[in-house]
Amino acid sequence: MVERQHQQWFSSLRKELEEAYLQYDEPWRQSGFSGPEERWVACRKPIAECIEESGSFLDIGCANGYLLECILKWTAERNINIIPYGLDLSPQLTELAKQRLPKYRQNIYTGNGWLWPSPIRFDYVHTEVVYVPEELQKRYIKRIIETYLADGGRLLLTEYRSREDPADKPWIDRTLKKWKINTTKRVSGFYDNKELTRVIVINKGING
Repeated sequence: MVERQHQQWFSSLRKELEEAYLQYDEPWRQSGFSGPEERWVACRKPIAECIEESGSFLDIGCANGYLLECILKWTAERNINIIPYGLDLSPQLTELAKQRLPKYRQNIYTGNGWLWPSPIRFDYVHTEVVYVPEELQKRYIKRIIETYLADGGRLLLTEYRSREDPADKPWIDRTLKKWKINTTKRVSGFYDNKELTRVIVINKGING
């Protein structure tokens, strides 16, 4: 159940994302990235590097599906076969994702990752904590582990930075440690010698 203040928060987030993403034509900008394509690759490819075996992959906050398209390409380069799934708050963005990935359009859903009744369990789930209010973030991670991941599945929790963020700003690792959530791997993405992406792998086998 979503309380009224949280309903307003999610509604505002959806509006904000639609206004920010749909004004552009470049696929990476429609997916929430404001820089050049080469920086997109540097900041997003670490997600694919965390995928070590073939399986199902759910991207929560999939936007126009460009990340899913890239994940398919990058994993295929290593002979890993991924079945892509996407979930996003915005029906306008998920429609773009369906157009981008027509073969998998039945795997693209409009919904809220905090509440979505997943039809299956996934080998990999990718998300960010910023998709839910701060007071729900710990429960959000727990919910994904408990209800979205298959046995032995992995949550790829990603945090992005801008080039303006201070180098000493704490990453999500510190918060996960405080929450007593165990992690198994970390992969970073760099551009211009600055870390702009950090992907934390959380294995269901050691967290429920």
